[in-house]
Amino acid sequence: MTAPTAPANGYVDRLPGGLRRALSAGRWLPILGAGVSASAITEDGRHPPTWTKLAAELEADLPGRVPAGPIDALSAYADTYGRPYLVERLGELLYVNDIQPGGAHVAFAKLPFDTVVTTNIDFLVEQGYAGQRRPCVPLIGESQLAMQPRPEATYLLKFHGDLNHPDQLVVTEEDYDGFVRRNPLLVTYLSGRLLSREPIFIGYSLDDADMREILGLLRERLGRMTRPSWAILPTDPEDEAPKFRRRGIKVIVLEESNPQADRGTVLANFFTELRSVWEHDTASQLNGRNDATTAELRRKPIAPQLALVIASRSLLTLYREYLFPAVRKTGLLPLGVDDVKAQDPAMTPMAIDMALSKAAVVIYDLGRGNSLPLDYVISRRNGAPEAMVSNPTDPGLAVALGADTIQRPSEMGTWPETFVHNLLNRINSKKPSLEASDLRDDLQRLADNAERDQVLWTCLALLESQLREKGKPSANEGDAPVLPTTVSVAGPMAALREHFAEDFDVVIRGVRLRHDMMQNLIVSPFDLAETAAMLLRVVQGRFQLPPG
Repeated sequence: MTAPTAPANGYVDRLPGGLRRALSAGRWLPILGAGVSASAITEDGRHPPTWTKLAAELEADLPGRVPAGPIDALSAYADTYGRPYLVERLGELLYVNDIQPGGAHVAFAKLPFDTVVTTNIDFLVEQGYAGQRRPCVPLIGESQLAMQPRPEATYLLKFHGDLNHPDQLVVTEEDYDGFVRRNPLLVTYLSGRLLSREPIFIGYSLDDADMREILGLLRERLGRMTRPSWAILPTDPEDEAPKFRRRGIKVIVLEESNPQADRGTVLANFFTELRSVWEHDTASQLNGRNDATTAELRRKPIAPQLALVIASRSLLTLYREYLFPAVRKTGLLPLGVDDVKAQDPAMTPMAIDMALSKAAVVIYDLGRGNSLPLDYVISRRNGAPEAMVSNPTDPGLAVALGADTIQRPSEMGTWPETFVHNLLNRINSKKPSLEASDLRDDLQRLADNAERDQVLWTCLALLESQLREKGKPSANEGDAPVLPTTVSVAGPMAALREHFAEDFDVVIRGVRLRHDMMQNLIVSPFDLAETAAMLLRVVQGRFQLPPG
């Protein structure tokens, strides 16, 4: 199989191959420190202080104090004025009521990690996720660890609590000293994550007590099973990288040529590149219900063919029975959101992201139990779903939205009479139009870039869509109809042979190659190139594409 062309990047190219493969497999565990918050800003241009500056502000209220570091200053402040006043003062100094996520937070929130750890006590990370409408579940303390995980959500482990939970805040010497003893389940939870993930420290310095605590936890709990720790430094004006390495931490300095570059901007660009690379690398690991839907998830969004249905698990069972077989009349391939799979469960959030971006049409059921929030779907689609379904006995969100929804009958026996018919009309009216000149240019671009796998998958998708619209038989009538991978002499194959005539053999050859590629079998580059070229000519003729 030919490898798809990777996007060109600057900062991400500094990642070693093994670390990039870990990203693609969903095995990064980002651990965010105070340095990430430096890009945040208030409306009047104030940035949150570094820990050193924060200590200086607190020590100014403690006359006669000799500066001895942030934790000492925080501890002395609590001892002098009491913990409640310390919490209030931290909220003031960190501008928690006025600060807005910076570019680094916004770009990071577009990365669908399933788990993120932060020792920051502010709320900037979750605000960044909220701005992207991405489901984010903060984990604070041990009581939340038993929650049933949501595959589409990012879980934010706030290891040292936050200012809304002052009793679980870890900022003073006493807090640090008794933390492991008081939070055995939390420590075990993080240790378990670190057994299978690569710890990636972002926004930390060598003198950061939070970083030293987690590194100590790693060595104490995991010992020889500890995975290599990585530190991402946006810049390194103080030449700290060698010191990190001497302490056993692998370092990647993103901006080596300009040590004075703005760190927030560097991190924002790095996170943006990560998103592009992760999408590219994840595409080959996505799976649907069959070869056709799997190829649809993996290929570029040229003439998209997926009709993605998002509903609760119980309703999806009904949609599969009543709607999916009928969707073939629109030329599209139906797929339930729970059918979108990746090789590793940690990649599920990215897989769902990509399915949403690649679908031709999204059908969203507003009924209870839907695991994907509507605003998240709207954010990923850059607009409302093409079809929204409401329950007449529980209109809820549909009424609030004032949306043009299609009512789902309570009695499923009446689905085929009107509901499915109305849905099909909506899907037909909303599916993207296929412009011959655009299709010609897109296919030619793939061919010019030697993306032969993409050419083959796209050509087969177009031919199968044409089959479905014309009501031609297939080998899988009960599911999303696809071209069969085996040749018989009668039945559906006879009709297909009649339909494709002299193109029949090359189409079946392409289907077999696609099947082998979806099953990760070895495919001859020569066969792929030759078949892709022949299928391109078939599509050019059958779709009457204008000459370039």
